[in-house]
Amino acid sequence: MTVQAMLEEFANYPSLQVVLINTTPGMDVRKKMTGFNWEKVKRSFAIFYHYIRDIRHCDAALVFANDLFAITLAPILLLFSKIYGKPFFLKPVGAGLDLFINAQPKLFRIYLLSILRAMEGILTQTQLLKEDLEKMGCANVNYLPGCRPLPAMTLVPKNRSEKMRLVYLGHITRFKGPLILLNALKTSSELCDVQVTCDFYGPIHEEIQNEFLAELNSSPNANYCGIAKAGTGPQLISQYDALVLPTYYDTEGHPGVLIAAMHAGVPVISTQVRTLPELIENGSNGLLVPTQNSHALANAIVQLARDPDMRRKMGEANLHKGQEFRADTVVAKLLKIVFPDFSFVRKPN
Repeated sequence: MTVQAMLEEFANYPSLQVVLINTTPGMDVRKKMTGFNWEKVKRSFAIFYHYIRDIRHCDAALVFANDLFAITLAPILLLFSKIYGKPFFLKPVGAGLDLFINAQPKLFRIYLLSILRAMEGILTQTQLLKEDLEKMGCANVNYLPGCRPLPAMTLVPKNRSEKMRLVYLGHITRFKGPLILLNALKTSSELCDVQVTCDFYGPIHEEIQNEFLAELNSSPNANYCGIAKAGTGPQLISQYDALVLPTYYDTEGHPGVLIAAMHAGVPVISTQVRTLPELIENGSNGLLVPTQNSHALANAIVQLARDPDMRRKMGEANLHKGQEFRADTVVAKLLKIVFPDFSFVRKPN
């Protein structure tokens, strides 16, 4: 979604021309795709062909890459950028590149770091990844957060009655914590006299489908509402009192759904996993709980359910925090990093 948001924002700069090489695999996101397959080989050759054809006519290359892409294809793309004298910038997807590098054998780790240092810039989604790469000797790192366009929307006034509506929006996969949330909802209903409900939106992954649906059926205060239409996140979230994301991905970056909650002016309940404290200040614009702890999550839900004024203040704080993650703000920063000697003029809205 960050790539799409940037592409839409790039269109607001008349003097900027973007050549896009779309590397997104055509697969069902609900299925786990790992290991070697010929589709990946075919896609790799297509990337090489288009990149070598197009890079000579461009002024710079910006490559979005997951960890595997960064170690396999990015070095070759960097080589051709050097051959044609074009600056090369890497935008790691997520925030686990440092963990991935540290897990490699020493010689391979030295090789990977030499590749990263040879790039003109590494644009990290999180401050933590920036700091860790700098400790590894990479002096070419810039912090460039994830972003979303600021939606044209009307914030929905919240009902301050004795009821709290929660929303989970995202992929329903084990490490995002939906099962933990369902257990917390059961506990919260026992601890709190305020009625709490939660609606789940998102594709259900195969590896969790049966377990999730079974737990859902035994949770009277939880509902599955299907897959939300792309681009409607902030408006959808604005209809609720709080967003819940009990993720325990150890490579979690800046989840787009948290940025959507900021733009919606809605507080967040999430976890203390790695980089999320960069987005959510506990007690200010949301609540953070330990990972994989349904009881702590239930207590946070109860705390927010009992205090409508706290929800209002956290929502206002989140709305303010969201300005940092607007697409126009992030793209303007990106252009200054990639083209420091050129002044781009954005057309008025």
